Amino acid sequence: MLKDKISEEDIIIRNYRTSDYQATLEILKELHKLYDIGLREEQWRESSGLRQFKPNLKRITLIAEFKPTGEVVSMGMIEAVKNTLGQYIGYLDNWATKKGFIGKHVGKLLADKAIQILQSWGCESVRINLPYEADNKLINVFAKVGFQPIITVLEKRF
Repeated sequence: MLKDKISEEDIIIRNYRTSDYQATLEILKELHKLYDIGLREEQWRESSGLRQFKPNLKRITLIAEFKPTGEVVSMGMIEAVKNTLGQYIGYLDNWATKKGFIGKHVGKLLADKAIQILQSWGCESVRINLPYEADNKLINVFAKVGFQPIITVLEKRF
């Protein structure tokens, strides 16, 4: 039985390894079943989470591993993108936590580390893209740690 709150001492936060592929795919599939996140399994390959640096882009995938079992329990991609003014904007993308670990503080531990990394890369702000009909509970969770809605984006899919 898991505690209500997982402590920092119980979690290792590290870079994605190709050996994490199956565990991350399962976490994303769980999330897709619940929220239809647009997961296309054929696009999530073993190398999908590996570090990528391109001009004006820095990206890594972080993994939260539960120390007692060695299990991958959460993941998230972080990106720093240089905008047209030459400023780096940080993004938290593809954030997902294994079902049994949701609400246990793991996502917050991972996000705190991600924000530290983005700041070290020179980002002046951090953004999280949410679906238009995102649950207000989720928006309120982010608001409690300083995130505020700033834009609405409209999209047409082909």
